[in-house]
Amino acid sequence: MKNLSPLDKAAAAVMLVVAGLIVVVILFAGQAGVRVTASNFEGGLIGPLQIITLTFSEPVDPAMAESLLDIQPSMEGTFLWVDSRTLQFASALPFELGTVYELTLRSGILSQDQHELKHDISWDFQVRPPLVAYLNTQNQQSSIWVTDLSAAKSRPLTDESVKVIGFDSSRDGEFIIFYSTNTQGGIDLWRVNRAGNDMAVLMDCGRDRCTAPAISPDGLRVAYSRELAGPGPDLPYGSPRVWVLDLQSGQNAPVYEDQQVLGYNPTWSPSGTQLASYDGLADQIRLLDMESGSQYIFPSNTGGPMTWSPDGTKFLFTEADQSEAGVRTLVRMADLALNDSYILIGSEDDMDYGYHSMIWSPVDASAVLLGMRAGGDDPSQVFWLFNPGLLDGVIIADQPDYAYNSPHWDVWGDSLVFQQFKLKGSYKPEIGVWSSGMSESRVIAEGLMPYWLP
Repeated sequence: MKNLSPLDKAAAAVMLVVAGLIVVVILFAGQAGVRVTASNFEGGLIGPLQIITLTFSEPVDPAMAESLLDIQPSMEGTFLWVDSRTLQFASALPFELGTVYELTLRSGILSQDQHELKHDISWDFQVRPPLVAYLNTQNQQSSIWVTDLSAAKSRPLTDESVKVIGFDSSRDGEFIIFYSTNTQGGIDLWRVNRAGNDMAVLMDCGRDRCTAPAISPDGLRVAYSRELAGPGPDLPYGSPRVWVLDLQSGQNAPVYEDQQVLGYNPTWSPSGTQLASYDGLADQIRLLDMESGSQYIFPSNTGGPMTWSPDGTKFLFTEADQSEAGVRTLVRMADLALNDSYILIGSEDDMDYGYHSMIWSPVDASAVLLGMRAGGDDPSQVFWLFNPGLLDGVIIADQPDYAYNSPHWDVWGDSLVFQQFKLKGSYKPEIGVWSSGMSESRVIAEGLMPYWLP
């Protein structure tokens, strides 16, 4: 370097140092091997339906990585590669409460160029305790509260200044969509997460009325009923139609292009590929296959509840039959394979049992909860848990002078949450819980419209 200036000599020295550092980094990286991090393990707790995500420090071979991954106790599921560095695992069934799981990525070669994980890495996790969300109307408020099953920790989820009319919770329990009136006289859709710290308007509906939200099973869309405001403030609202809002893209449109197709109370199938709604003008349940575009129509004159079988091939709904004996409420079974329905319960009844509040277990095809009158001149109602194949079952809630409605199963199909209130004396709506093995239900809060937040 004798012909180089002092500045050139300094620059050359710096370049030599940088080159040396690059070699050291490369050698160190080779010795350190591939690094892996796992997300969504806050405090070692996850939701029962949570997708586990692993992130690798460099691109890896999918087959090699999957062969080194193990979960104990064993869980069946599917792998999804977001990219060559990000692996997701979705379990086929919900993770179980009370079980400690161990996720292990064993040491081994992770790529075709022989990059490897030097040592086993393990993460321990378990399912968080489920919460119950409900509408609290005490002290002239109307807000969403949550409580745990011991009823030891109850807290508000939404601000009291926003009056909640109704809501739906996502299947994974991560967020809630509710509706509330706005300053223009319309009804907006709002969203709030499980912690309650990001409450915001989801859909500004202006003077329109957006109600009855139903979140798709994958949590990516919300169906709702929308009534368009009249052209003038004194003109009536239009009839309800079903719309779908994509929560990722923001795309928002009616489900049916034909404006004569009305709809209310949308309900998703378990797979999220089909959407049913009630057309009160035509007295029918209309079902749309969102993938194929196929449509199914089932006559019904009640507009009452409908509930899907776990595999999404059937659903139950109610119908009122008028005869010489008077009105009889019937429960019908719709079979999509046959594109037809038949009477399951009620054809031989000697009185109207007023069947209502049906909910099919999300995991057990032999378990359906049905609300009905207690019998005779008694206005009380009971909950009957029955097998739709055998039409036998047990009464799980039958306190004298009580009425029950709004039932929901948890994701495991083990526990039910519902609303109950006494028919005589002071009106005090309560949230009841029943679990398999319990001789009777118990009260965990005072409120309305309970939903699980698993």
